[in-house]
Amino acid sequence: MIARRTVVMSAALVAALGLVACHKKDEAAAADPKAVAAAQTAISAPAWMRQHLPAQTVGYMRIPSPWAMLGGVPNGRPLDAALSSKAHLDAIARIRNSMASDKALADLKIAGLVNLLLNDLRSPLEIALVDPLGIPAPTSRLVLTALLDYPSVDAFNARIASLDASTPLLAAPLDAQGNGQLASGGAIRYVAAEHRLWITQSAQAPSDKATLDEVLASFGKTAPGAAPATLAALEPRIDTSGEGLFGWISVRGMGGVAAAQAGDNPFGRLPSDFASKADAIAFGGGTVDGRAQFRIIAHAPGARALQYLAPSAFSPTLKTVGDPRWALTLSLPDAKNYQTFESNLNLDFGTEAAQRYRAAVEKMRARYGAGPSDWFRWFGPEMVVFSDDTGLFYALHTPDRKDWYARIESMAAKGWKTGVSKVDGTSVHWLSMPGPGEADLPPNAPESLKPFASFLSRLGGRSYWVEDGDWVVMAKVPQALADRAAGNPGTSLVDWFKARAYPGTRTLVGFTASTRDAQREAYYSYIQILQILGSAVGADIDISALPSAHTLNLPEDGVIGAALEVDPDTLAVSFTYEQSPVELVGEVGGMGLVAGTAIVAAIAVPQYQEYMLRSQVASALDAASAAKAAVTEARQRTGKFPASNKAAGLGEPTSLGNDVAGSVEVGAGGEIVVTIDARPPRKADARLDGGTLVLTPRVQGHSVAWGCSGEGIDEKYLPLTCRDEPLEP
Repeated sequence: MIARRTVVMSAALVAALGLVACHKKDEAAAADPKAVAAAQTAISAPAWMRQHLPAQTVGYMRIPSPWAMLGGVPNGRPLDAALSSKAHLDAIARIRNSMASDKALADLKIAGLVNLLLNDLRSPLEIALVDPLGIPAPTSRLVLTALLDYPSVDAFNARIASLDASTPLLAAPLDAQGNGQLASGGAIRYVAAEHRLWITQSAQAPSDKATLDEVLASFGKTAPGAAPATLAALEPRIDTSGEGLFGWISVRGMGGVAAAQAGDNPFGRLPSDFASKADAIAFGGGTVDGRAQFRIIAHAPGARALQYLAPSAFSPTLKTVGDPRWALTLSLPDAKNYQTFESNLNLDFGTEAAQRYRAAVEKMRARYGAGPSDWFRWFGPEMVVFSDDTGLFYALHTPDRKDWYARIESMAAKGWKTGVSKVDGTSVHWLSMPGPGEADLPPNAPESLKPFASFLSRLGGRSYWVEDGDWVVMAKVPQALADRAAGNPGTSLVDWFKARAYPGTRTLVGFTASTRDAQREAYYSYIQILQILGSAVGADIDISALPSAHTLNLPEDGVIGAALEVDPDTLAVSFTYEQSPVELVGEVGGMGLVAGTAIVAAIAVPQYQEYMLRSQVASALDAASAAKAAVTEARQRTGKFPASNKAAGLGEPTSLGNDVAGSVEVGAGGEIVVTIDARPPRKADARLDGGTLVLTPRVQGHSVAWGCSGEGIDEKYLPLTCRDEPLEP
């Protein structure tokens, strides 16, 4: 009934899609708010209980409806325009109507359950735990509510009877007023006029009609702001749509018990201090700033570990060459936070451990001329590692660079050397430090080790950097910094992070990377689910009536990321994706970007780099497609393979490349050689520069097949189809 009313309503609102063609590139079509509200009413209305929680709430959970889990409910993301369209609502209505009368489902004895989940349930399932004492206890009362599409109590009873459950859910059918008892002892009520189901149960307190009357009265008169403050503060960091998964529970008082049980550990007394101050935990996945995010948050105001680690700033005022492919950030303690940490060493770790730490710092100061207090004054709090169109770079904020430079000069007596070199017109700073030598050997080291230590002293580190405002940008070799300067950086890193809903101001360590066509793949996967559901229930749905990705102007670039977040009150772990958490473990669009690799890359950047190298080699191979077709056509037309680009009817070799391939050249016997180029404006990694892909034609009957091999390219970066295996004709 609800579905029929709202489908008609939404038909008048579908004009939101008519404006799509006017949108800018990579900007999703804006959905009409009224159309979104109508679609949510028809498919799954946003949470209701959340806005009516009493102050005595000690736990709350919102479980999305099955349609929301499938991705079919508007939730504040780029697919809202499609999901609120009449074509989409019509498709769901047909599926639901067929589901209700399908004989095959009935014969399988699953019609009742399938209808309950995909047809009858019209909202998230909401559960609250209420306790007058303010802490979860055996006497706490569980309260559950949801919207169901039953016009009467009789219809509700009929659906429950159709579930064919081996264990009855109800002690008896609901009475005419909609009241009844669960088989487990809880009280249940279905308010037909509101289509709302209520259930309450407690492990110790009675659950009956009078109790339910009292519960409903308490929820009905509660103002939206009555819920506990920590719940209200943490929910916007997890979900703002009212459709996502969200859970919150008070742990006030429980942490003290956990702290008392904590034994010795490498982190001293900090874990027990954190546990004793923790008062709430929240978790879930939903929409935040138009992005899909999953978070687990522990709220522990005043915990000393949070005070030491909480980032004090995040403003990477740098520019990159093109949009970064990925970036990793690390927040370093500022001088004030480190001083607080150092002052509390005895308190946090005990006198003996504090003495060992201070001794190690003094040894470090003697060896390198500086200790942590100096480093945190010279560098940070922001540190960024990023990969853009010209390479991989490490950037450090340097608020006191003058003092840092002075310290470098003062270390000349210990073999430190520094200077400025010109590399293709770019001024590059460098620093050379000797490696560990004889002075670093323990007093009782054998004499035979001294020559080896002397040799090691030659193998010290060398660093290269350029100055960029208050930042220094470093690279493995000075040539990379010259490449960056030649690329003329113009993309604001601050704006790039902001567009990705990156929680920089509280990110201790985080990683974010670009995906390709994630929105399109999520949308088309969902349409495929609709088709499968329609076929399963015998519904005749026309998915071709739904708009295509280009009509919706879905963004091409997507986001995945992970972060460890800290502020003075909370510790959190977060994951960011476009539509589905599946993106974090599976293929995303044609790029095949795996978020598991991205997360590992946050710890080990080289593994992510290998993925990018394989992707670039595959892109270079794609550049040969036109040449392969031309060579094949010339062979079939003349009976001979062309021996040059001109003979194959192609342009100059350099005109056939792409972002990675510098040239595509046809040679004797129709052989095609693709040369990879890392020089700007090409975007290949320097490790692939000059490498070639050689495609060799072979006549097979009336067609031409292709063999492929690589030269000057590590085999692990080659596609499986280019390891001396024949390609498809």
